[in-house]
Amino acid sequence: MNNQLSDISSLRNISTQYRKFSKGQYIEYTQFNEFLDFFEDQDRLSRVMLQGVGVVCGLKPSLTYSNRLLSGIQLSQGVALTTDGDLLTLNNTSVVSEELYVSDLKTIKIENKKYTHFKIYDNFKVHYPAFHVNNGRGSQVELWELATAQEANSDFQPISNLSDLDDKYLLLYLENYEKEVKPCRGVDCDNHGVQQIRNLKVLLTSAAGINNIIGDNLLPLPDIDGTIPKKIKDLIHPHPLFIDKVLKAEKQERVIVERLILEKGVDTQFTSSDVKELYVAALEKINYGEFVFDKINKISEIIGVQGADHASFKNRLQEFFVQRFGFQYAYDVVKDVMDTYSEIIKLLPKSFTKGFPDLDSFPKHVLLGKLTSDIHLDSFRHQFYNSPVLDDEKAMERVKMLISRFVQQAQNVRFSISYEEEARIKIIPSQKLNPLSNKAVPFYYQVTGELLKAWNFDKTSNRSAADNLGYAIDFFSPNTQMPDSPLNFNIDKNSFYNIEGHQGMFYEDALQQIKEIRDKQQLEFDVMVLSLEELVDNKDLFKAYFNDYVEEHPGLEHKRGVERGGTFVMVYETIGRDSTVIADFSLPYICCTPKSVIKLSLPNTVICAKSEPIPFTVFPTNGIVKAVVDAKLNGGVTVRNGLYFFDPQLVSPELYGQEITFTVNGKPTTCSIKVTSQPDVNIVVDSVYYPEAGSNATTIILKVSGKSGQNFADYTYSWDFLDNGGWVTQNPDAKGLVSYTFYNLSPAKIPTIRINVGGSGCSQSVNINNWYDVPVAPSVVINNIDFTGGVQCCESIPPVIKLNLKSPQEFYLSQGNSFTLKGENPGVQTPLYSWVQTYGPVVTLSGITKPDLLVTDFRIETYKFKLTVVDADSGAFATQEVEVHVYE
Repeated sequence: MNNQLSDISSLRNISTQYRKFSKGQYIEYTQFNEFLDFFEDQDRLSRVMLQGVGVVCGLKPSLTYSNRLLSGIQLSQGVALTTDGDLLTLNNTSVVSEELYVSDLKTIKIENKKYTHFKIYDNFKVHYPAFHVNNGRGSQVELWELATAQEANSDFQPISNLSDLDDKYLLLYLENYEKEVKPCRGVDCDNHGVQQIRNLKVLLTSAAGINNIIGDNLLPLPDIDGTIPKKIKDLIHPHPLFIDKVLKAEKQERVIVERLILEKGVDTQFTSSDVKELYVAALEKINYGEFVFDKINKISEIIGVQGADHASFKNRLQEFFVQRFGFQYAYDVVKDVMDTYSEIIKLLPKSFTKGFPDLDSFPKHVLLGKLTSDIHLDSFRHQFYNSPVLDDEKAMERVKMLISRFVQQAQNVRFSISYEEEARIKIIPSQKLNPLSNKAVPFYYQVTGELLKAWNFDKTSNRSAADNLGYAIDFFSPNTQMPDSPLNFNIDKNSFYNIEGHQGMFYEDALQQIKEIRDKQQLEFDVMVLSLEELVDNKDLFKAYFNDYVEEHPGLEHKRGVERGGTFVMVYETIGRDSTVIADFSLPYICCTPKSVIKLSLPNTVICAKSEPIPFTVFPTNGIVKAVVDAKLNGGVTVRNGLYFFDPQLVSPELYGQEITFTVNGKPTTCSIKVTSQPDVNIVVDSVYYPEAGSNATTIILKVSGKSGQNFADYTYSWDFLDNGGWVTQNPDAKGLVSYTFYNLSPAKIPTIRINVGGSGCSQSVNINNWYDVPVAPSVVINNIDFTGGVQCCESIPPVIKLNLKSPQEFYLSQGNSFTLKGENPGVQTPLYSWVQTYGPVVTLSGITKPDLLVTDFRIETYKFKLTVVDADSGAFATQEVEVHVYE
């Protein structure tokens, strides 16, 4: 029987190789066992190192009572892994073996087991060290074995006799040993072997016993040679989750400025000291966040990282209160460390990670917790400790980095009167909501490499810690090494603006600089200044008396900046000629600077998806224009050279046909536009039926089909079959066919068929040329020709047609919305006129068969038009083209 102390973990010494067997080889039992040991060790190592250890799921106890007496302990089915790689599940015997030296079969297909009996358990077969005091050398702790009604024998007693339930703790134990081999009898001993016993025991112990198993009360005793052995204890079990109230989110108490008015009256004249006292009281009430430091240090001790010193942190914050301004930043720092703590506790439940668990932690047992515990997190119950392989979110690494950030925040709080007096105002895009990792690094931190590395885990993991934004961080544009403002780049995802560097400045200078930055960058917030002294004959709409404003707007709160669409409020105090900004607050809405009229308009109310951008007319000129659409869609608003345009080509296709509305500075307007999809159809000649004997009719059938997934039936169709300006409306049938019959069609003058496809303001022009193939006439043989009467072989020479095209070469939009092209042809008696557009966007042409052509519906662009004049008598013709430039 193997019951040696050194053998509690089979993974202490593992087999790393084995032999393959050769044909005809005599195999020693040691060689065959080496083969089994290797694969068993690999299987165990895979579980422990690549999966994890502890309670995976289930194995929850519940007590049942009858006549107020305990009648059973029901344990749900579950899975657990020991640090020796043993997979533990509840099981029942399903098949009892009838053969000697063959094990019974078990089933794990059970929902739970109800234990109704118990007896004192004696671990004499194994002498498991964790069950004995003095590092396994002393007496056994109190243990009771549980059994179901089917498993219990005469040694067990009813569980109703179990006393002192509040002092009982539940655990699973895998009783693992080798059964002694009896001498062989008979001829054949080949079916005999050393039986490996693995009995899963459900045990109870007392408080003293559980503390001994965990190792809290163990003192290492020297071996015979005087060396101090390793302390046998649960080296994995402690975890930050078991710290009292560790998962309680800690939040900084709000400072309500209105309390000054409520407690001392609206007629009281307040000073910077009164405002400062609000923040001093809030911080002293919690002793500058000492309780958060206590929890962080306990977590740090368990994880094995550096903690933070609260005493020095408190001293730094108290320095903020020695001057008239900057004291709000002390409050901000405490709020920041609490936000960091909030990020940590969200990750703690996922951070049970062990790369190389100590094999002696719980090699053959798993703790299931206090028997009568009603708390969700029981410190006497093993959690499941993930292998780093399963830690997809790197929760433990994130926790360690956040603790490092907490320490860096406490150490790098910056206080310097000279620094604040020399500071310049900066507006840094940030985030409104937590986590702090996604926000800009505030003004009051001394930015170091370590702080930047610890600020945002994802950026540091991607080697882009330098991309964090912050007051003391120089932001470099991609194409230059010169520092630039982050406001010059895309800030769509930033919902908040950190406004810093203004405290301690003259309020007029601060107000002017903030407004200049806001207007230049077109930022969405307003600015107000409040005087602690009552204002007399105040006509400045950007300034108000502190008491009146606070009474009217009790929601004022310091946030070291302002959210988009809010109002940034600075408070100043006048001492002599010194009017200094001493604090700042914000409101989540625009109030109460001058009410400017909001106007917005577009030149069109319907526009094609492929049209060029059109300009907005915005008032006020620095107003921020936004489309009222879903955040995932593009509403077509774009900025070019500081001006707002509506670009239909940017609009998401999901918005086609819908009315898009807009806001200016967050306020709704009456401006709207609808984008229609550009027609994209294909029109081809399907067939042509030429005149037959006795007929002068030619019929053409055209086939219309949609391209790019469009439905041709969604549009209207205008046709100019004779190419003379005589447009007719005719839509294709269900098959997309359109037919037209020509009469007395001359093969020498085949017209171009022109089609205009339209829909909701969009149009597509299609021309059909060379559609007529002259039928080949049958061959005629002439045998006799009589020239006696004479032959007139030729007609008279046609006149030469000269064109004199009169038109504006340059046309300015201010002259009107139309212009006329004039054509003259002296000397032709019966002229035919034909105008066509040969270049430029589609326009409307009126009088294409007359000498004068009227052009409308044009825009700034270059156009070309061609006039053809035909002598109806002789067929002679002449053409001339003119180019027109339309300017603004």
